[in-house]
Amino acid sequence: MKKAWLSIMLVLTLIIATGCTNAEDIHKDDKTTSDGKIKIIEYGDFKCPYCKKVESNVMPKLKKHYIDQDKVDYQFVNMAFLGDDSIIGSRAGHAVKRLAPDQYLKFQELMFKQQPNSEKEWITHQVVDQQIDKLKINEQLKNQIKDDYKKENSKSWEAAKKDQKQYKANHIETAPTVFVHGEKLEDPYDFDNYKKILEKN
Repeated sequence: MKKAWLSIMLVLTLIIATGCTNAEDIHKDDKTTSDGKIKIIEYGDFKCPYCKKVESNVMPKLKKHYIDQDKVDYQFVNMAFLGDDSIIGSRAGHAVKRLAPDQYLKFQELMFKQQPNSEKEWITHQVVDQQIDKLKINEQLKNQIKDDYKKENSKSWEAAKKDQKQYKANHIETAPTVFVHGEKLEDPYDFDNYKKILEKN
């Protein structure tokens, strides 16, 4: 009986430990790509006003000095957790990323620019289609992207679900949450915090 009780306690301890995984360490072994680019992973939502601050204050410099120089692999994990319309933006982002990857960052920038100063629902098919129309791609590709993000169970729908599963599994509770070379940034709004890590690795 004593052995059985100890076994139960051990199992419970393991369950509790697993459930309390430290979000600080979730990407500690996820620092670079196979070709040596440093990974920057941002958890966010197109509706998040604080994520918009990162987009406005950090992304232009990050893009100019690191992304465009092929030194960094930037990933935006769309949590799509700020209302029912958030998932529309996530699906559209994944459709652009898959079908016109060179245009994804521009699409992300355009979506954040549409963000109003309120918490109302604003991500609609009309708004998204207008941003897709601004991308420097041909009409056929624009229509492919529009069809893909609107089609139930398409690849973009599956990718959006995968993002949601990832942030939940990694116990990410706030947006933005940013990891650079596996290290969580305490202040993701200051470009110098990114630069310090990028320059030493």
